[in-house]
Amino acid sequence: MSDRMCLTPGAISVNDLVVEYPIYRQMIWDRFCALLGMAFPAYKPPVRRVLDRISLSIRPGETVALVGRNGAGKTSLLKVISGLLSPTAGTVQVNGRIMALLAMGIGFRPTFTGRENLVYCGLLLGLDRHQTLALIPTIVEFAELEPAIDQPLFTYSSGMKARLAFALAVAIPADIFILDETLAVGDAKFVTKCYRRLREIEQSGKTILMVSHQLGEIARVASRIVVIDRGAILYDGNMLDGLRLYEETLIDTVVEDGAHSDDSGSLRISIQIYNEHAEAVSSVNIGEQVSMVLTMEAPHDMGERFVVLRLTDIGRGQLCSYLMPSRWNTLRNQRAVGDDNIFVGAGTTRVTWEIPHWVGGEGLYSFDVYLGPPTHIATLDLSQGRFWTAVAKIAVRCKNVWLKGSSTAIEIPVSDVRIARDGRLLAPFAGTQATDESSRAA
Repeated sequence: MSDRMCLTPGAISVNDLVVEYPIYRQMIWDRFCALLGMAFPAYKPPVRRVLDRISLSIRPGETVALVGRNGAGKTSLLKVISGLLSPTAGTVQVNGRIMALLAMGIGFRPTFTGRENLVYCGLLLGLDRHQTLALIPTIVEFAELEPAIDQPLFTYSSGMKARLAFALAVAIPADIFILDETLAVGDAKFVTKCYRRLREIEQSGKTILMVSHQLGEIARVASRIVVIDRGAILYDGNMLDGLRLYEETLIDTVVEDGAHSDDSGSLRISIQIYNEHAEAVSSVNIGEQVSMVLTMEAPHDMGERFVVLRLTDIGRGQLCSYLMPSRWNTLRNQRAVGDDNIFVGAGTTRVTWEIPHWVGGEGLYSFDVYLGPPTHIATLDLSQGRFWTAVAKIAVRCKNVWLKGSSTAIEIPVSDVRIARDGRLLAPFAGTQATDESSRAA
């Protein structure tokens, strides 16, 4: 008790926290060994450590975001702080009343009405009936559920249930609010209201500890960020620097360079993206100048080939855009009809697209390359060739935190297209012969 009282209400102190979960291979036997291991440690089943000596201090009035990949240990940390999980080792000190919303609608009864569920959950959270009844008008107004509040919960949509749970959570008198992926609760108008309410809680001197995978949500709400990876704290401090580090950990796991060959190994396809300083990169910022280089390595002449690059949003699984050598010339009416057939000769053939500013929204993207027989853009037929899928992946980041989370179908602007073979620059779409002028330019 003395340890709790030495903290200011709303403060949290975590020291050398360790959380381990037993690994159950044979459920009954291993659970018996876990009980036996309390007296005889040698009988304990093997464990998986999800938090490894975490130390963290949070002051009253802070809004702290925990971010990390799935399985990093974020929810386990919230459970320990909330008192729902006992640590394996280390100490956790919390002073003040906690309102933990670790799962939307937990404790709700489907046959109760919305109003009855509010009273029921209020009792579970330590309020008496009169206290809860006094809060219900405010909760119902915030959740915008006046017409449905006296209807059975099983008639509610998932969004309505989530709004009711969030409105209850932020209405309960507490010193510390713990939220785990809880702001995806409605349309843009309601989410804006949630942000405003969280800001009011922070300004009142209360503490907010939240987990979210939505970087835009974190940027709008949090004042401090803690990046957790593999059960350890990688970063604790400024939000912008923390978001940048978290994005880099995501990029390391998702983005990988590709160099693909066909089944006979006769042709190798790869894509590399370069920034304005000619540095190979795996992530770009919105608005940044980049060069996209498609490399085809062939042991012999393969003749005329039709080339298409597809850009796909990995998260949404949707085609966003595509590039061909002459597409932007066609759009600018410099040529009546674009010719996107390229002679792929023995050796290395490269196609470089110069993109003056990247216009794709924030997210993770992959590039697929199509290479097929010559075709005409007016009678396009991609059925005879082959796609090299996920040849390259790239992450797009937005420096403006208020625009995080944006993505859209795009038309990528191209300022120039160059074709080279074995280091010699070719005249645009001129097949195998390089002009003297273009050779000197190379």
